[in-house]
Amino acid sequence: MIKKLFSISILFFIFIQTVFVDHSFAITAEERLEEVEKQLIAIANQIKQYEGEKTDLEKAILANDSSLKKVNDELAEVQRRLAAAELALEKALEGYDESLNNLAAVQQNIVNEQVLLGTTKNEIMKVKDELFETQKNLNSAKDELQDKAVDMYINGVMSPATALFINLNDLSDFLAALGYASAIVNTAYEIIESLNSFESLSETQTEFLSEREKEREEIINSLQVEEEKKNQISIEAEEYAEEVEESKNRVEREKRQVENKKAAVLAERKKAQNLLTQANNQLAKLDAEHANLEKLEDAIQADINRLSTLGGVAPNKLTWPVTGSYVSSGYKWRRFRGTTSFHGAIDIPGRTGTPIKAAAGGVVILARYYGLAGRTVFIDHGGGMTTLYFHMNEIRASVGQTVITGDVIGTVGTTGRSTGPHLHFEVRLKNPSSVNCSLPYLDPTSRGRMNPYCFLDR
Repeated sequence: MIKKLFSISILFFIFIQTVFVDHSFAITAEERLEEVEKQLIAIANQIKQYEGEKTDLEKAILANDSSLKKVNDELAEVQRRLAAAELALEKALEGYDESLNNLAAVQQNIVNEQVLLGTTKNEIMKVKDELFETQKNLNSAKDELQDKAVDMYINGVMSPATALFINLNDLSDFLAALGYASAIVNTAYEIIESLNSFESLSETQTEFLSEREKEREEIINSLQVEEEKKNQISIEAEEYAEEVEESKNRVEREKRQVENKKAAVLAERKKAQNLLTQANNQLAKLDAEHANLEKLEDAIQADINRLSTLGGVAPNKLTWPVTGSYVSSGYKWRRFRGTTSFHGAIDIPGRTGTPIKAAAGGVVILARYYGLAGRTVFIDHGGGMTTLYFHMNEIRASVGQTVITGDVIGTVGTTGRSTGPHLHFEVRLKNPSSVNCSLPYLDPTSRGRMNPYCFLDR
């Protein structure tokens, strides 16, 4: 669409530049007006179309903005969740670190308990050895006491009844039995005291051994509990950390998806905005072209109005544009530089600088350098007639200027494709059939050129 409008714009500017006149056929003011009106309609349609496209683009941008807001809200929510997940992960890692610290403490407790267990085992072994030694000493003391009692009995110191108690296991009974035997108390006191000491030590060692054994069992049970706690802490910490990490990864994936969606929406919005900018720029150009065409339409209408004051019909007679009636090349077929073509004009020679006059009253519609024609002037005389003046040395008329018969519009020259100073003079008529001319009057190539002799005084 933009390329099409650009092409139209180029054609329009070419159209303005050439003032609707080409080298082969000079159109009349009425035709120019008609062409401008067609251009105005075409541009108006283009403006309408672009305004419709502009409206659609603006609606698309509004819808895009709405989508963008939703995506931004979604992204904000995902970012909030991601922040929460990162915080949870941070806390989880802190908890994991704490669990590891607790685990280390548990492991240290286990080590300490194991050391204590080893110490307890050693103590138990030592006490067992001591208890064995005490029992051994106690048995030796009993044997010694029995030997003493026998000796006392043999020597008449102890009665047979007293000797019977020697084999008793209860030392208190034995001492009671010996209470009345004052003869042996002093002798056996030291032995009995030793027996009591060994008996007390044996009981203490036995009690200590029992406590150590109980403590050992408690330590073993504690080790088992600590080991189970260690394993549970390790498993729970790892599971929680994995769960939180997976949650964070999931939220990050969602964030990337939303960011990609946002990028796509922004790209669409940028595309629509660029199209809208192009549409606005093109509308501005079309509006300017439309305004220029309206100005041109007014100018052409003014030309038509000026032409109407000159009669509004093609003049029946034209005056010679250059003094004299000598024609160097007439209205005919001719060969020029190896090419045969129809010369639909007459060439009037003259010195460079000789004045060229308007053949009839009208409005100047072209006054510029015109390719192979050199410096050129076109005059619209109304009624569909246009006269053309080629190869001028100097142009003395301007576009839009109203001239009357005999006004100087330039001077003879040899600009463009020319073999010498002369005036190439053409007459073009929109309706050639309206002319009654006995001479060959119409260019056989159908380029609208009339034989100037049909209008000139000969």
